[in-house]
Amino acid sequence: MKKLLSKKRYLKYYLLGVADSEGCFSIATKKQKTARFRWILDPLFQITQHKNNIKVLELFQKELKCGRIIEKPGQKNILVYLVDNRRQLKEKIIPFFEKYKLLTKQKDFQTFKEVVEALENKEHHNKGKFKKLVKKVFEMNLQGKQRRYELEKILNEIEETGSSETIRQTS
Repeated sequence: MKKLLSKKRYLKYYLLGVADSEGCFSIATKKQKTARFRWILDPLFQITQHKNNIKVLELFQKELKCGRIIEKPGQKNILVYLVDNRRQLKEKIIPFFEKYKLLTKQKDFQTFKEVVEALENKEHHNKGKFKKLVKKVFEMNLQGKQRRYELEKILNEIEETGSSETIRQTS
């Protein structure tokens, strides 16, 4: 394996395969009182491995020149390579997966890429565009089935921001 991975061409395809099977492109919807519309979108790319496979995660970190490796909270034998810095996502992660195409996670990656680019272009500062981004995020990862908040609840709260009732409640 060491000989195989020493060849750059093969290494990138190896990483692609690991990401396609063990990786996750996700965008969390988080409630935040100080945010313009009381919600934020927080993009994250991660790969999870048993601690015995730390070399795999280190290969990602070395090759992509970004991210960090942490112990998964509550699971001391599980490690996570994660990239949650938007600039690193835009400049390192997205270009890698544009060049090396995923098989099983391509649709989630495309949505992830669109949302990260929209955030970089500050489209989330416009209420209508922000609502469209939230809807798009709910199309990812099994149509939002594992999300803490329901789409309609988030959209209703976004819509209420700036109304006289919301202004009274926050004063």
